[in-house]
Amino acid sequence: FNGVVKCWIDFDQASLTDPASMTGVRDSFNVSSMFDGGTGLSVLTLANAMSDSNYAGTTSCMGTFGDNDGRNYIAVAMPKDSDEVYVNQFTTAGSAADAGYVAAHITGDLA
Repeated sequence: FNGVVKCWIDFDQASLTDPASMTGVRDSFNVSSMFDGGTGLSVLTLANAMSDSNYAGTTSCMGTFGDNDGRNYIAVAMPKDSDEVYVNQFTTAGSAADAGYVAAHITGDLA
């Protein structure tokens, strides 16, 4: 299905646990686990892999969940490989930060 979202997730980076788990994940589709890689860094593992690492990710994030004033954060979803995605969060000043609300969508071709 071309043009259809292959993966999406809504999570709280500050609540992720190590090792990989789904703690902190509010809801998701095609996600088998999330790994807390440190401040502002998580690694999402896809349940069904993409055909290669040339897929696209889009994100949104806020410093806090459910607070209309939780702005000034940026998130980036980028391919690590065909079944893992880096989701990084930063303040607008450029410092790594754990965001309370992060959403990501992955589009491309499944394997």
